[in-house]
Amino acid sequence: MTRIIGLAVAVLAVVVATTQPAPVPPVPTVEMTTGAEAPTGRASHFAHCPWSRSDSLRSSAYSVLGEGPAGFVLSFLEGGSVEDRLSGRTDADTAARVENPRPVGASSAMVEFSGNAGSVGVVTTGEGLLAGDLCSGRIPDSWHLPGGSTLEGESLVLRLFNPFTADARVDLWAFSELGIEAGEALEGLTVPAQRTRVVALEELLPGRESLSVIVRPVAGSVIPAMVLDTGTDVAVWPGSGAGDGWEFPVAGAVGFRSDLVITNEASIPVNFLIEAFDESGAQLPSQAGRIEGPGQARVSLDGLSSSGFGVRVTGDGPFGAVIVARSEAGVAATVGARTTATGWLAPGPGVVGSGSRLRLLNAGVTELTATYRTLTPEGRTRANVIGIPPNSVRTVHIAAPEVAGVRVTADGPLTVGWLATVSGRAMFSGAIPSG
Repeated sequence: MTRIIGLAVAVLAVVVATTQPAPVPPVPTVEMTTGAEAPTGRASHFAHCPWSRSDSLRSSAYSVLGEGPAGFVLSFLEGGSVEDRLSGRTDADTAARVENPRPVGASSAMVEFSGNAGSVGVVTTGEGLLAGDLCSGRIPDSWHLPGGSTLEGESLVLRLFNPFTADARVDLWAFSELGIEAGEALEGLTVPAQRTRVVALEELLPGRESLSVIVRPVAGSVIPAMVLDTGTDVAVWPGSGAGDGWEFPVAGAVGFRSDLVITNEASIPVNFLIEAFDESGAQLPSQAGRIEGPGQARVSLDGLSSSGFGVRVTGDGPFGAVIVARSEAGVAATVGARTTATGWLAPGPGVVGSGSRLRLLNAGVTELTATYRTLTPEGRTRANVIGIPPNSVRTVHIAAPEVAGVRVTADGPLTVGWLATVSGRAMFSGAIPSG
């Protein structure tokens, strides 16, 4: 049985300089089918989304952007099979949004692109919840998930999503303020094909102020995500591979205390340097440190800037990195960008009703000019031009709720992210290099 979900049409209003309306293409539609009907198409790319949540109190939205004209298939896998499948198309001037596709609680999904590569983000809102981030694309040899905690009243869940047709087996390396954590419950975890295994870390390792995990596949592959529930808000962030440098355009927000948490799976230490950037362009204090091998390090970024800021962290060896920010009511987390680029895709801004803020980080020594183009399902796009001085960030407000994504291009390398805040709660998200 097939049903068509019409994607909302709305009028776009965005602030800032140059406005360039584009021709209005046909509204992209999304088609839902059930069972295992396989779509046909050209070479494709994949994004994997280990977590979303939709029920009577919460709603999730998947935002889908392509680098160019692209078809996509969004498949929900549960119980060893494809439960639902939605298909659609985007082009250079549109972004698709799929809302509440499965109102059955927590779900895992896979997105297949044909024609061009793309990016996917998930945002979940509702009672006591504002959370979301990017879906994972490439699959590294091991996954780093720093930044958790299992203090009293908190829930920390590691979701291990296996979208493939063969079972997977993984070991978990865990680090806390007590050092390396050991236990049979962390070894040889089987994740059946096309299923998600949920690991309740607050039950296995309770009372940890700082808990980081590295997922090391033994057989097959999984895509992990960490979900931290503080009782008043939820943060979710994907796993990532290791790199010797990371940039976080969204490292802090007014009213939030941020920590940078980094992990090292090698047997030798990694020395690192943290540099901070805000709107002023002034030289902010830098911090140097060392991660023992293997292990984790947690560095407070409190007091670096009184406004929103970004950071760059570099090391003399590969490491994983996550920003975790807290307020009295809220918690947010995000992974960084391992590379700078002149083009970026940011799925998701506009989903949060109160508006979102796009943040651009220029950690270089020359001023950049960037164009950010807001994308909607119906193709009403607007382009805005902004200058970004060297060693600084710029933040712009995305006010229109129909915006499903933003495409950024610049005349030099930069990094991009976005954030949203509602009633003291927050979410931070990254973006995907494009082109």
